[in-house]
Amino acid sequence: MYSFPTRLPAAEVTPDSLIFLELIKPAPEVLVLGTGSTVQVLPPPVGDYLQRLGVRVEVLDSRNATGYFNVLNDEGRSVVGALLVWDPDARVPETMPEAQEPMWDRASLMQRSSTV
Repeated sequence: MYSFPTRLPAAEVTPDSLIFLELIKPAPEVLVLGTGSTVQVLPPPVGDYLQRLGVRVEVLDSRNATGYFNVLNDEGRSVVGALLVWDPDARVPETMPEAQEPMWDRASLMQRSSTV
């Protein structure tokens, strides 16, 4: 899953911003593009670029794009996701929260699953 590093409207998604697709081998079958809080129209040059690459595109709002990406990935499809932020006015934290240990104990969880 690729998250655009800056807050872009879908109209500013360009073939250059999707150049990473040319680095993925084999090429993905589907690009799931999340366009923020609403579905936005894909600029024609982007559609033409993806068609030249042989990549089908599905344009959804970012929340549904995440779920759709997961479904396709679970099916074993060759899929890549690109998401625009949901709320471009939301504050981005300066630092990430400190990592915490999980609330479950992996060893005991594995032990329980083997007895089932």
